Amino acid sequence: MEKIIGGRDGQQGPPQLNVNLADAPYLECDSCQGKIFEEKMMIKKVSKFMTGGTQDSIVPIPVIACSGCGHVNELFIPKV
Repeated sequence: MEKIIGGRDGQQGPPQLNVNLADAPYLECDSCQGKIFEEKMMIKKVSKFMTGGTQDSIVPIPVIACSGCGHVNELFIPKV
């Protein structure tokens, strides 16, 4: 069970969890088992009919990809 610590100096605020990152496992690439990742962009095209605009729009969606092979784990694909 995690230890919950209240706000600092008696201030109200969300509780903070005392988490030791040394106990947390590193995530690995599902394709090559690499452990180094970098931010990339996926791009969605949004029809002008959906936005009411005069032309189609593009929307960048940040994702995390393996820096070794470029694979994007399913866990890192946003559900938009």
